[in-house]
Amino acid sequence: TTSATFTVQDIIAPNIDTAAANATVQCDGQGNTEALQAWLSSNGGAAASDTCSGVTWTNNFDALSDGCGNTGSATVIFTATDSCGNTSTTSATFTIEDTTAPTIDTAAANATVQCDGQGNTEALQAWLSSNGGATASDVCSNVTWTNSFDALSDGCGNTGSATVTFTATDDCGNATTTSATFTIEDTTAPTIDTAAANATVQCDGQGNTEALQAWLSSNGGATASDVCSNVTWTNSFDALSDGCGNTGSATVTFTATDDCGNATTTSATFTIEDTTAPTIDTAAANATVQCDGQGNTEALQAWLSSNGGATASDVCSNVTWTNSFDALSDGCGNTGSATVTFTATDDCGNATTTS
Repeated sequence: TTSATFTVQDIIAPNIDTAAANATVQCDGQGNTEALQAWLSSNGGAAASDTCSGVTWTNNFDALSDGCGNTGSATVIFTATDSCGNTSTTSATFTIEDTTAPTIDTAAANATVQCDGQGNTEALQAWLSSNGGATASDVCSNVTWTNSFDALSDGCGNTGSATVTFTATDDCGNATTTSATFTIEDTTAPTIDTAAANATVQCDGQGNTEALQAWLSSNGGATASDVCSNVTWTNSFDALSDGCGNTGSATVTFTATDDCGNATTTSATFTIEDTTAPTIDTAAANATVQCDGQGNTEALQAWLSSNGGATASDVCSNVTWTNSFDALSDGCGNTGSATVTFTATDDCGNATTTS
């Protein structure tokens, strides 16, 4: 006899019919566990066959790499093993990527503040620090804010504005923006610190021009201030009223206007008065005449008409004369005398006398 053994052996590895395929998913912030497990369970989509036996799959997955935010990747070797221990491999990479920009949950809002004359720095910084009130979120990572603020525009006084773009950027560099405008406005009128005061001057007969102009130039003594800008004064003076002689008055409105056109007013009256009596330049003089038996009427009338020779002047107006003559005393024969008071009265009723 002679013996021999017939052996059927399997030394041929399984055949990879379909290679494992890379998979890329959008980051869900939770490690995309479900998608990763499905990809691993499907052997990355690979398929293998063996003519001798069934095939068992294993893989070497350990962990994802640490990418930006919650992204990462892993290159996995899938091994197909037949019942006799022969193996074949196929490799692919599972990648979690983030190409989605953050979501603006609340848009930036405009802000308008009243001018404080100092650039409203605190309010501006608070608005910028709060990203104009904007909020954003990202499913994959944190969000970092930046903004485009450079400087405020140059408005009236210390006002101005800036339109700012706020940018929300995630850890992977995806960005989205929201814009709003910060405005410093001035709608507040200047403050009258000292009200205009009335002024009364004694008539100089020439319109008291110098005193009037000084009063107008000083805004009637008024002062004003504004927190946002300088103040410019104007007034409503046109002309003095026409009073007695060269007197008169004017009620003037003084207007303080800031650089933004806000205005406030104060009013006062400039008055030229005349309380000064005329000046007797030449006093009345006594007159004595020789009796003509007829009452010396012509000489008496001439003396009265000349105001006893008196003269008077007034700086503010003309002078009108009156006298107190009633009758001569009854002397011997047709003689007699009268002491007469001559009164010089100006147009404003001020009077002075000479006798």
